[in-house]
Amino acid sequence: MVIREAADLASAVRAARRRHNLRQADLAGLSGTGLRFISELERGKSTVALNKVIDVLNVLGLCIHVTSSQELAESRGGLE
Repeated sequence: MVIREAADLASAVRAARRRHNLRQADLAGLSGTGLRFISELERGKSTVALNKVIDVLNVLGLCIHVTSSQELAESRGGLE
């Protein structure tokens, strides 16, 4: 999944949480964050703390891969 804005990340986190059959409170406890943080993350708040986001992603088995737009376009066989 390509993440271009906070809403994209929010959708990915929410979907992964649901796949793991976790409530927001469960995810907050497992990731060492708070319920408010998880709620804000899943709503796409753009100012959430990156270190906490990474903690949540680790619990969900998700990772971040950073690539340039050019590399992404080349891997898809065209320019974006």
